[in-house]
Amino acid sequence: MTTPPGETQHAAVNQGGHGAIKPIGDGSILAKSTPRDSIESEFYARIRQGEYPLMTPVVPTSYTAQQVRDLQPRLTAEQAASLNDQTHVYFENMAQGDMKKLDAKVGDKTSSRRELTEQHGMSSAAAAWKEMKLSVVDWATKSAERGWRVVGGDDAPDSRLKAGRESMETLRQFSDDPQVWKEVIGKMEGIRNAAEQSDLGFIASSVFSVQGTRDGNQVVDAKLIDFAHVIDANHPLTQTTDVTAVDSRQNSPEQSTSTSRPNAGTEGATAGREPSQKAVDLKDKYRDKFLAGMDNLIKAAETVRAEKEQANVAGAANMRGVGATVTAGTSASATPVAVASTSSQQVVPRR
Repeated sequence: MTTPPGETQHAAVNQGGHGAIKPIGDGSILAKSTPRDSIESEFYARIRQGEYPLMTPVVPTSYTAQQVRDLQPRLTAEQAASLNDQTHVYFENMAQGDMKKLDAKVGDKTSSRRELTEQHGMSSAAAAWKEMKLSVVDWATKSAERGWRVVGGDDAPDSRLKAGRESMETLRQFSDDPQVWKEVIGKMEGIRNAAEQSDLGFIASSVFSVQGTRDGNQVVDAKLIDFAHVIDANHPLTQTTDVTAVDSRQNSPEQSTSTSRPNAGTEGATAGREPSQKAVDLKDKYRDKFLAGMDNLIKAAETVRAEKEQANVAGAANMRGVGATVTAGTSASATPVAVASTSSQQVVPRR
């Protein structure tokens, strides 16, 4: 399951959603092709600056290009020069090691016409067309019914449609260990609570879970990924923020969780002004959808955990039953053997 450094991993089993994603240097950091003026790039920059402190522990740690150079001293001069904040975002590779992976998209709807026009600058016609296409996918993959769906992972079918329909079956295959599920559920609850308290809306974000070994240590983790459609009504991610200026205020990599600046979330594009009601309504709508989807995903994980515990109990009982049968069979066969041995020693009258 490991991927050698430098080789591109398939998006279906890698973190960060669509687009070209590849490990950098020793493979502990991933590079994702994302334009500097994208919402995802801006969101990661805000995380690095500490504007969403509650979200920091539940999203992958991200880095600037210079931080990657500092953390990866064995890069060649050409590789180091190719790192570019204008074209890529860089974040930790959760899948490094011998890992089992699962990618579950959260929400009963993965598109919003208003969000596509207002936050991504699409024309009304283009936004309507994309919303219609994604709505069909949401219905066909049962996202609209379930509130979440599997979109990738080691056990997921290659077809996104089939993966979505078989989400529960794929979820069950992630691990047979109830303790792993206990840890994963705890991580999911952390994501859900952070998203609720951070007052953000998430559209088409995913929970990326891993379990396995890294450097000889057991690892179980789950974090929120895919931030191309984050909604912050108080401080809109409008693709116009000077992200370079944001990063210039960043502390060193060793102090990646910096203290939030005063009034974070209310200054910038909307400083001194109340957020528009449209933005608040949109954020609230998709925040509620995301939280409901997380609740359903957590319930599904709890169901799987209970099934695995029951299977373990049943398996242990069967083993005890087999052991008891073997023991009983051994003692039962001891007496006939002794009797047969005794009778064979009797003197039979000669005819």
